[in-house]
Amino acid sequence: MASIVERVNKLIALASSPNANEARNAALLAARLIREHGLEVRERKGKTPVPTPRRPSSKKNKRVDLHTIESPLGGDCVVCGKRYRAGATIAWSDAEGGIHPGCVDAWVARTRR
Repeated sequence: MASIVERVNKLIALASSPNANEARNAALLAARLIREHGLEVRERKGKTPVPTPRRPSSKKNKRVDLHTIESPLGGDCVVCGKRYRAGATIAWSDAEGGIHPGCVDAWVARTRR
């Protein structure tokens, strides 16, 4: 687990790059790793945020809002990881991001665990 945390820390640092594409890609990859490995980013006073393992939620039924949008930019599906194009109709979770319409059932099953 330490290697994933180190990788996320490096990506978070790279996200402040003056190169906009490099910064965006580093931030997106850091967010994906945080989500995939169940990490939680905790802020420390005067220091860089640190990703740590997420504690299991005590809530049985969590409410998640999901709505359909036309994607203004392309992106990666949070379920399958494949790209969707700008202008594509996707499902959007404010908590996680864009989801292909065909991946919604898998996403719902994953969020109910």
